[in-house]
Amino acid sequence: MRTLIVGGGKVGAYLARALSSAGHTVTIIEADPAKAQSLGDQSRFLVLAGDGTDVDVLNNAGAARSDWVLGVTGRDEDNLVACQLAKTLGAERIIARLNDPRNRPTFEALSLPVVAVTDLIVDVISQEVRVEISELERLRLLGAGKLSLVEIDIPDDAEVRSVLEIDLPPQSVLVTLLRAEEVSVPNAGTQLRPGDRVLAVTAIEHEADLREALTTGFYAKEKA
Repeated sequence: MRTLIVGGGKVGAYLARALSSAGHTVTIIEADPAKAQSLGDQSRFLVLAGDGTDVDVLNNAGAARSDWVLGVTGRDEDNLVACQLAKTLGAERIIARLNDPRNRPTFEALSLPVVAVTDLIVDVISQEVRVEISELERLRLLGAGKLSLVEIDIPDDAEVRSVLEIDLPPQSVLVTLLRAEEVSVPNAGTQLRPGDRVLAVTAIEHEADLREALTTGFYAKEKA
């Protein structure tokens, strides 16, 4: 899979490392030349210094032939423009990080799929699940580099199970479910099916455990 990431901050860098470690081809566009240089020196993937909202930069980075273009900067307007341009150029699939939920109507008007931590919080509240301070603290730690945002494909031979049936490792939350062209926020009753792609947040030390739980037998809680 070929992925182009616009934004080389903590979220973009962790996404790139996770995808690269899984054998995917990754390119990052980072606007800050110094940050781009530093990230490129420390990584095995390609890092380009440039403006991800510039058509020429996106073309040079291979947006048109990318399976995924992810806009994950800290600025919603940049993520929106980058993804919209990539879509126009021919990127197969796009997804944008949503920082401010007030901007959601704009993304929806353009049919741009988004992922936002606020979605997770709203979903938890709607399910009337008690949110501990430690749970919200986990979300804050993502910006401090203690959590990892990972993308996991459910294998074709996997058994269909609900999220509730899966024994997730500690400090792990399923944030977004990608199924064909649909993007949704999973809850306890959501069924994970072969071919699904899941975006999840987990403690860095539990990343391998989370991948194993979702891809190797699902480790149902009743069997754990």
